[in-house]
Order: sequence, then C-alpha cells, then structure tokens
Amino acid sequence: MDDRGYIAQALFDRWREAGVAFVVLGDNGGYPESAPAEIEIAVSRRELRDMPRSAARFCQDFDLQLVELERPEPAAWRCVFAWSDDIGRPRFIGARICSDYYRGGRRLLEAEELLAAAPEILFIQALLEGIERGQLAEYRLSSLWHEKPHATLEQVARFWRAPADIRLIARAAKRGDWSAVRGSLPRLRRAMRFIWPRPAAFLRRRRRARVAFTGREGGARAIVMAQVARDLAPLALELFEDLAGAARRADLRIVFDAPGTQEMDDIVTIAEKHGMPAAVARAESAILRWLEWRVERRYPDAVVGENPAAARLLQMASTRQIPVLKSLLGMLLNSAIACRIRSPILMPYPYGIVIERGAVIGSRVTVMQQASLLGGPVIEDNVCIGPGARVIGPVRIGRGATVGANAVVTREVPSHCTVVGANRILGREKNVVEKRRQDERSVVDT
Repeated sequence: MDDRGYIAQALFDRWREAGVAFVVLGDNGGYPESAPAEIEIAVSRRELRDMPRSAARFCQDFDLQLVELERPEPAAWRCVFAWSDDIGRPRFIGARICSDYYRGGRRLLEAEELLAAAPEILFIQALLEGIERGQLAEYRLSSLWHEKPHATLEQVARFWRAPADIRLIARAAKRGDWSAVRGSLPRLRRAMRFIWPRPAAFLRRRRRARVAFTGREGGARAIVMAQVARDLAPLALELFEDLAGAARRADLRIVFDAPGTQEMDDIVTIAEKHGMPAAVARAESAILRWLEWRVERRYPDAVVGENPAAARLLQMASTRQIPVLKSLLGMLLNSAIACRIRSPILMPYPYGIVIERGAVIGSRVTVMQQASLLGGPVIEDNVCIGPGARVIGPVRIGRGATVGANAVVTREVPSHCTVVGANRILGREKNVVEKRRQDERSVVDT
C-alpha cells in the first residue's frame, strides 16, 4: 500500500470508529491499496455539516497539512491533505465529501440513495461522473451492471429517454466494450433528461492562488518555478514570473537574491547560493504553509477551534494594528499580543495572556489563561500552552507538544512531549515520535 493508500485507510478507519456512515464512490470502492489523487465519499446530510471540523482534526492527529478546503457544490466539501514523503517531496490526496450528488448545479442523486450502496445506484453515479469528466471507469461499470442488470437498466432510463441511448449503454455494459459509448460522450451529456439547477448551486468558486517568482532574473528562477509547478501540480496554482513592468497581482511572492527584502506573510526570500534543491524545497514549503494559513483564516472555528468574542477581537486588533481597540482590550483582558499572528490562535479564556514581540507561533496552537511567551520563543504546530505556563527565551517547542499548567520552560522541547514543573520533559525517553511512526507507519509526517 502506498502513502496515499495509508492516508485514505486512516481516514476511513477514523470515521468507522466515530460511527460515521459513508460510502466510497469511484473505482476504489473499498479500502484502497493505492488511492487515486482524489477520492469521492458520500455521507449523510447531518454528517456533512461536521466534515470541515473532522478533516481538521484528522490533519492535527496525523501531522498533515490541510492546504485546501472549499465548497464546490451546495452538498459537498472538498479538502486536500499534504505531507512529505521519505525524501522530502510533497505528496497530496484530495477528498470530495458529498451528501446529495450534484453536477452542473443539478441534484442527480440523493444522499439516501448513495448510502444504500445498491449496485444500480453505484453504476449510475459512476456513469454520470464518467460522462461529466469524459473518462469512464469501464471495468467497474461492467462489473456493477452484471450484479443487477434489470434494476440498473431502470436507472439508465431514469436519465435518458431515447431508446437508442439506453440500448447503447446497456449493450456496452453487457459486453464490456465501451468504445461506442466513448465516442458518444458529448452527445450523451447533452441528451440527459433535463433537471432544473438549484439557485444555491451557483456558489462562487474560489479563484486559484497566484504565486509570483520575482527578484534577480536568471535561469535559476525559471528552473525553480518549473520544478515547483511539477511538484505542486495537484493544487492547480497559478505560477508566473513577475517580469519588469508587469502589473499582475500575486497572493504570495517568492523573491530571489534580493538583499534587504523583508520577509512577511506573503513574501518569502530565497538565496540561490544554498543550491537548487534547497531553493525548491523552501519555495514549496512556503507555498504550502501559506495555503494552510489561508484555510485557517477562512474557517477558523472549524480548523482552529471556536474562540470567544473577546479572543477574536484581541487577535484582530493585534493583526490589523488597531491601536485604540488593542489598548482597550489589553486593559480589559490584562493581555498583550505584540507578535505577528499568521493564523488564529485558540484562546478559550483570553485573560492575562502575554506574547512578546519576536515570538513565532504556528498553526492550531492553544494558549490558555495567564500564559506568557517571552523572549522570542518558536511555538510549532498543534502545541498546547497550559494555564499559567511560562515559555522564556528563544527556545523551540516542537510539534504537538504540551506545556502543562504553571510550567516554566527555558529549553527546547521535542515534538509530542509534555513539560511539567520547571523544564521537566516527559516522553522524550520513550522516543514518542519514533513510536508514532511505527504505529501509523508512513501516515505520520513528523
């Protein structure tokens, strides 16, 4: 089983443990040995509402990055998980999770039909999807047809009225020869029984993220951009070189060899002297990080957690540098945030929190009341800082670590460890990271 297969397997197992009823659509209708680049899954309407939160928690537990989260249809969420393989290359798997099955703004199948997983419904869904995409899953279609041919024929007649079209599909499924259907896909798409689109189906699609490669011109910049385009192709980004005189707007800029350029959330600097592989890795890491922050800013409650109004206001005033509101909230809450906030921080009780300038805070970090981050510490992803804790100095708190209540930290903390008291680190002697690697195999990306 490849790494995409492990991710899909882990996701399915997580849902089974939580009692979520689901059906995997498409060729990999079970637990895939080799998962496709994107899997499609049907769940109930009630479960669909919780999918953003479920996807975020899955990423947090397995050290994945949630780099895309959007709603392409009224009854569907699409998310993309990212991680690094054994040699550091980015890997992706997309999941399209739906309840009712929509295409082109039209509801073609209902959630109850899909969850029943009858062969005739799986056949018609695979056929409709293949006609929409222009590529048929021929072996799967023929296999499903032979399970219940009469019921499947009724489903074909549900969407096509012309007897010639029904015979064409039935003959192909029965004989296993889909060449005639392949040649008629555009006509079959036009001949489908008309179903009125629903107004809610016309949701505004997110535009593609634009990444500009700028700075010192030369062959290296073009080579790095070409390699990044190949590695990140599943994300469908818009990459371009920011040439002199161009006025194209960019969401993120990768700047080559420009001394004095200040790094910001949307500007990343790269020094060519470190070599081509390092430049490619830095550019890809920065793009994935920016995409992850974008998801967290768009869906903070689902991905990070539900903050009280006071915490949201405090972080907004600090991020947008609103002096009056920042001072007022600081006085009322006895809190102060002086560092840059790239993505929301979970603050269930935002009282007495002090974060000094120079602190670097990752994604999905929880900071409890009366906690202090002083002297420029680096807090990595999925870290929890307990009530009254003190992290002092330019130390690094590793991914998934927990700083206990009233703990004092003045030294580095490895990933997935717990700190109690004064620098007492638990879990390091048990090699927690290595144990997680063995338990989850290549799923865990630490």
